[in-house]
Amino acid sequence: MQLDIEGKTGVVSSNRLAFIPEEHVHAFVPSRDCNLLVMEVESSGGDQPLPVLRTHSSFIAVEPWSWRLFSMFGAEIARHPRNAEKISPVAMTALQLLRPRASTPVETAPGLRIREAAQKLGTVDGSSCVADVARGAGFGQSRFHALFRATHGQTPKQFRLQKLLDEAVERLLTSSEPVSQIAYALGYENASSFNRLFKRRFSITPSEFRASGSSGSNL
Repeated sequence: MQLDIEGKTGVVSSNRLAFIPEEHVHAFVPSRDCNLLVMEVESSGGDQPLPVLRTHSSFIAVEPWSWRLFSMFGAEIARHPRNAEKISPVAMTALQLLRPRASTPVETAPGLRIREAAQKLGTVDGSSCVADVARGAGFGQSRFHALFRATHGQTPKQFRLQKLLDEAVERLLTSSEPVSQIAYALGYENASSFNRLFKRRFSITPSEFRASGSSGSNL
């Protein structure tokens, strides 16, 4: 689908979406196989705006898993329109996870070490301590945090937490593992601390998120 947002033209296709600010004039030319999932989102004005709102582009590429998730929501609503209200809470939570796909920069030696460090921090095994990863990459703490933030737009701790939450959402949606088992697998000593963190981030508990995500198929 070709979309025009006040003179800025782009394409919305697989793994690529558009963000239309409020009251912006827009028009589109659909393709033959065009399917639309339209979400109306109110800006909360809080300290943590939706990640997608931080981009300066109206057209962004997203990670394939994000695209699959919203495709699933759209397909379920198409089959059972009355389930839209029940799917809405989990869709809004998923929107908080939505991030533009990172572009590939020109690699430098420090950049390569930071990327390798990010891969270690993103490994969900509970063994990747930020201090150890920084030391292994050959950086002091201050230098490592500065380079990591410049590369990824967030601190190493925030990055690791993001990866943990991504993994938690994936397991909640695609497995029948108990919430406590997921919490332990992600390195938490008990389910209570994991539940508090999840609810603080998404405003619903892991159990509520799973129930919302599976409500359509249970009706």
